[in-house]
Amino acid sequence: MAFQGHKVTPVKQFQDKDYAAMLKRQSFCSQQYHEREPTRFYCTECEMCVCQICINTIHKHHGVELLEKAVESAKDEIQRLAEMTKERITTCDASIRQLEEMEAEMEANVASSKRKVSRAADQIVAKARGLERDNITALENRRLSSAQKFHSAKQQIQSFAKQFTQVIDFAKEIVQISSCSDIIQSHQQIESRFRDLDKTPIPPLPACSSAMFVQTCNPSSLELGFTTTTDVDVNESPVNGLNQEFQAGVEGTLVVRPRIHPEEGVTEAANTKIYVQVLMEPVEKVSSMDVFDQGDGSYEVKFVAKVPGCLKVTVKINNKELANSPFTVHVRERRIQVFGELEFVGKVPEHPSGIAVNGEGLIAVRNFVKSFGKEGTGTGEFKYPSGVCMIDSGNIVIADTYNNRVQFLTDDGKHLLTFGENGVGKVELPVRCIYWWNTYIVSSCKNHFLNVFDCRGKFLCQIGKSGAENRQLPRRLWGFCIEGYRNHQNLLVSDIKNGCIYQFTTDNCFTGKTVAKLGRVPVMTAAPDGRILAF
Repeated sequence: MAFQGHKVTPVKQFQDKDYAAMLKRQSFCSQQYHEREPTRFYCTECEMCVCQICINTIHKHHGVELLEKAVESAKDEIQRLAEMTKERITTCDASIRQLEEMEAEMEANVASSKRKVSRAADQIVAKARGLERDNITALENRRLSSAQKFHSAKQQIQSFAKQFTQVIDFAKEIVQISSCSDIIQSHQQIESRFRDLDKTPIPPLPACSSAMFVQTCNPSSLELGFTTTTDVDVNESPVNGLNQEFQAGVEGTLVVRPRIHPEEGVTEAANTKIYVQVLMEPVEKVSSMDVFDQGDGSYEVKFVAKVPGCLKVTVKINNKELANSPFTVHVRERRIQVFGELEFVGKVPEHPSGIAVNGEGLIAVRNFVKSFGKEGTGTGEFKYPSGVCMIDSGNIVIADTYNNRVQFLTDDGKHLLTFGENGVGKVELPVRCIYWWNTYIVSSCKNHFLNVFDCRGKFLCQIGKSGAENRQLPRRLWGFCIEGYRNHQNLLVSDIKNGCIYQFTTDNCFTGKTVAKLGRVPVMTAAPDGRILAF
């Protein structure tokens, strides 16, 4: 028998030692005529197991080493490769986890966005329903008032018609059933009644009432918002302008330039919809901040810092914060520069003492045009009126200095209102008055503060407080104006004694001043292009 003398064990009875013995059994050479020779060596050049006869013949001049040594080297290499593969598996596992996290984040973002879409739609529907109710209520009120008017007119006409009918019926009855003497006696009375009714006019019809709804909303142009799916590279998206010198009370600009991941297949952000969010902190130190899409793939951030200091700027693109965000910008005190002078062209006014600029940049210098009023203490009378301003309606506000009051007149001098004479907000020697956002701001040559009144002359508040410090409002506030940047306002005050212009916030916080020393500047105004005109 072929396996006579061999150890035979059923496979079902195999133990670990049997498997180890089987795997470690000695192998024999596959070369012809060498089949009975065990392969105990390894040819490094041919990379194969060989026997002693192979070494003496075919592989005589080849590099040879013991098979056990070669096996150890092979084991080490296999284990090294296995460890490398394990690292790849770890990398794959990490990538899978990242993909799962990305998928979960996407699911959460989509779910959140769906809720926002539904909320936006609900808000629009609620607004539309509210507008629907308002318009229907207005139409119904119109219908009721018109119906009442028509009903009243109808009743009046019916009353006249009833009187006509009664007279006609009475006349017929007299003619048909009365005697000749009765007809003769009643003739004059009936004729007089007919003439009276003929002279009485029939009530005219009321004016035709109109009620028509005109749709101004175009449903085809209605948008809830937009969906952005662009993957922005937050590591490569720069914010330009962070290192420039920002000044308190002056509009500053930053530019955000989103960069799209190359995998998106879009190279320009201008071709995609992107959502840029900017937060500046402390919020209370920023009076206005807006983000504008420039249409070229960049986004301009315009802001006005109230006071000097540092602002922390957090920038997010598509709800992802940029690398290195938050950034820091430094805001310094404003340094108002003198750039030049404006020369008068044509007739030069004599002793000009007032200047103003409208929204189109047209400069007006006060000069004599006409006069009204007279010296006195009554209404429409003045004692050294030193401050005049005109409001949008064309009416005139006058600081009546030696009468310690402010008078409000029409453009032809008709007195309308007097305020500031007594009580809270009493003005002493008022010298200037300006109109700003439906309020009057009045200065005094005696105090360090400004009084603010509403359009009806009611005192609202004071700007500034008494004191002799350089950075408080100076005494004798002859020249001052309000400079506006969208939602922010700067109070510019002329200090005649020190020859400079100070800048304050409207709550009396010093934020800057002119660099060069000026002469006496009793009058100033702010132009819409950012210039300050003074003389």
